[in-house]
Amino acid sequence: MHCIFLLRDMSSRCQIQANALGATDILPTDVPTGVLLDKIGLLLTPPGQSEAAAALGQRFVAASAALSDLMGAAGSGAGLPMKAIEDSVTALNRAADSGDLNAWLDMVWRHDDATYQHCLLVSGLAAAFAQRLGFREADRRLIAEAAVLHDIGKARIPLDILRKPASLSLKEREVMREHPGIGHDMLVAQGGFAPLVLTAVLSHHEYLDGSGYPHGLSAGEIPDPVRIITICDVYAALIERRSYKPPMPPGDAYATLVAMGGKLDRDLVRVFGEVVLDAEIGRLGQYGKPVLKRAAGHAA
Repeated sequence: MHCIFLLRDMSSRCQIQANALGATDILPTDVPTGVLLDKIGLLLTPPGQSEAAAALGQRFVAASAALSDLMGAAGSGAGLPMKAIEDSVTALNRAADSGDLNAWLDMVWRHDDATYQHCLLVSGLAAAFAQRLGFREADRRLIAEAAVLHDIGKARIPLDILRKPASLSLKEREVMREHPGIGHDMLVAQGGFAPLVLTAVLSHHEYLDGSGYPHGLSAGEIPDPVRIITICDVYAALIERRSYKPPMPPGDAYATLVAMGGKLDRDLVRVFGEVVLDAEIGRLGQYGKPVLKRAAGHAA
């Protein structure tokens, strides 16, 4: 087990005490954040992994730490730290560039906080989706930012609802459904966020057939970037690993998206299938070509 100690006093005596308590690494409390994140990323990287895998681990740690800063600030009523948003967006897009969605998902699934797990899943999926769609860098950054912030309103939802280890009651669901409006109002009050990001935060639970919330918007009222976030949001909810439910296999989760028909943009769902099913085919590939062939047939 790895254990990093941050010491205010780096004297030999304090370091000896830290080592006695099981420290594997000792750093001063004023260590630059980037250095600390790099150290944590290296500790999370199993021995023998490639440089690319190690870099992806460091990007995951950076995105996770930034999300923690965002949720903490939102929950306390403080202004959202713009640098944390910027760091998270950069980490997500560079992780998407690596093309290893499976590795990202595996790291996210090890996160024990359900809200963080969901946000990191949606963000990673959205970054990979935007890359597959061939978006230019500026648009990719907007999509990633919208994904990072899409559930920021949950920071103001009571923890006993957020962390309930079972299905929510009707009253609890009504409270949970307030999070898009809460998040939107937070961002508007702070200022400086692109209209697309504001719209995605407010409308990521809207469906094209008008059955979503909070405003029951329909097709022409929902822009494409919001449709992208919604697809990632629904898929992430299906594959999440919770104590009270097993994750849905990727193929089944994608089939659920397809079965939603007119609620989601069919063209975007088709391209999203290339992202998640290609990743699943890559994972199955370790078992041999016959499995790959069956998986490819299922994806078609």
